[in-house]
Amino acid sequence: MNTTPLFDEHKKLNAKFTPFAGYNMPVSYGAVKDEVVAVRTAAGMFDVSHMLPISLKADSREKLVEGLSRICVRVPDKLKAGKAQYNALYNESAGLVDDITISAISDTHWMIVANAGNREPDVALLKKHVADLIQVEPWQDYTLVAVQGPKAAEFLKKKFSFLDEMYYYEVRLPSEKVFIGRMGYTGEDGFEIATPAAEGVKLWQELYAAGVIPCGLAARDVLRLEALMPLYGHELSMDLRPQESGIAFIYADHDCIASKDSREKPLALVTHGFYMRSEGVPRQGYAIVRGDGSRVGEVTSGTFSFTQNYGMGMMRFDVSAKGSDLFVEIRGDKKPITILEKAPITGSVRRRPKAK
Repeated sequence: MNTTPLFDEHKKLNAKFTPFAGYNMPVSYGAVKDEVVAVRTAAGMFDVSHMLPISLKADSREKLVEGLSRICVRVPDKLKAGKAQYNALYNESAGLVDDITISAISDTHWMIVANAGNREPDVALLKKHVADLIQVEPWQDYTLVAVQGPKAAEFLKKKFSFLDEMYYYEVRLPSEKVFIGRMGYTGEDGFEIATPAAEGVKLWQELYAAGVIPCGLAARDVLRLEALMPLYGHELSMDLRPQESGIAFIYADHDCIASKDSREKPLALVTHGFYMRSEGVPRQGYAIVRGDGSRVGEVTSGTFSFTQNYGMGMMRFDVSAKGSDLFVEIRGDKKPITILEKAPITGSVRRRPKAK
């Protein structure tokens, strides 16, 4: 099983480990609730080095846009240097190879980060469909650390003096192999930082010494569900279109490797967040049913929200059942649920003020 360059640091902190996408990853370092609270109130850090940064370089911005438009759910033609955009990669049947963030370092150098289980499919897709226009360069020997929480910037300012100039979904490449994006997977302010492996280990050690709480996959799952953020392999897959996966907001009609017929066939399924109106914790695979007990879908991810004090999750169900009273079936009991139209947390994301 693979490990990240921070594996020895996790062992020093007595982390509990679990297999994840071919990697032996820390699931927790102590009480999961404490890790969640740290991110919601101060700062926590995550080793996400199992994900793969990929540099994309071309002779011009036009070639980057043209190449990525062949495989992306939405055309990145409005993406400007220093900004990032949430997007996803199609296969030929309009299923999703991965969901990604495209970061524009400059007009000729962009980056994406592949999810851990999609590293090889992402690289293969890029090389097959865009290599005539774009150089595809997966990073080697790196760490990727996410520092998340309302006080994340305070802990990083001494090392990176320009953070006050950055807002949500803005990016920098302060040196050839150091990438910083003000973004994350928690609903809070924060940064994702890719560096050469040795520098990343030192950064982790410095942040821990300064009081940043290490967090594992269990806390990450609670945090992303409280923010209603989908996870590949749960809400997203090769067989589901963006409209069926909870990311319909990024869909835009344009010519690409997926045919119009496959992209716009009638919608049968939808994905939504929900919370429990009574006691109980939903888990992946639990049935979603109507009042008469007829099954209309299933839980794709479930957890207990420590900040909201209820069970919650995401579910995929028949579009015909939208508007009906729905229940999650837990050990034979029907538990009433309410669809979440927006995330139940406010978060601390730092957005750039709109120009007047």
